[in-house]
Amino acid sequence: MQQSNIGLHHQNFMLAVRREMGWPGFKPANDAIAFCSGRRMDLEVGSEMARIAQTLRKDAVYTSWANMAATAPLGFTIVYREMLTVDIVDRVVPYAANDDGPILFVSTRADEHFAVDRRGSLVRVPGKPKAIGTGRKLAMQRIRATAATMGDELLANNRFVPFGSDWSEPETPVETIVRFG
Repeated sequence: MQQSNIGLHHQNFMLAVRREMGWPGFKPANDAIAFCSGRRMDLEVGSEMARIAQTLRKDAVYTSWANMAATAPLGFTIVYREMLTVDIVDRVVPYAANDDGPILFVSTRADEHFAVDRRGSLVRVPGKPKAIGTGRKLAMQRIRATAATMGDELLANNRFVPFGSDWSEPETPVETIVRFG
């Protein structure tokens, strides 16, 4: 893997998105969501993200960037696996209702939003919250503030995945905790 192809700013931004959505910094027992970034979303990128979601058996939150030097994303996309399809829901916007609750992503094309449920799965929920513009600004402020607290080193398990290449799961240093009821 060529870590020089993964920008530190983009890594920290995605780690902040992950944290602000309520996703832990470690690999959870229900590891059902991938957090990815790359170039501008288009048909080719969407098709590749659908392939990767199937390969990983995970939904994904994808952030588009103009280039490696960009400090603000072009946009967000949700890659959502249905029973028979993989939906690429482009042009979603982050939303925060307040300073404390997890952020979610609101579709700009349909009356729906996406959130992390208590199991750690990405869920598609009908309806949109109120005051999307205000919630979007607050979400971006929170993401940027959290990203600013991240370290200044690339994570060892970052992956640069060239189009069409195979994926290998990074090794996890900690085993999953098993609870007996």
